[in-house]
Amino acid sequence: MNTALAQQIANEGGVEAWMIAQQHKSLLRFLTCGSVDDGKSTLIGRLLHDTRQIYEDQLSSLHNDS
Repeated sequence: MNTALAQQIANEGGVEAWMIAQQHKSLLRFLTCGSVDDGKSTLIGRLLHDTRQIYEDQLSSLHNDS
């Protein structure tokens, strides 16, 4: 854990308080790293699909292309 995050957690009253504060945020920043053919795009696509964050017209376009 980096020192900035550790300081933020300490300022907010501990890990439990920090986790509760994080649950009320509407934005999730997600980073994926890997080599070629490690499945990065597949993972992101699956997360978007499973959480229903992809529009129906985009999904039907993908079905037509595959």
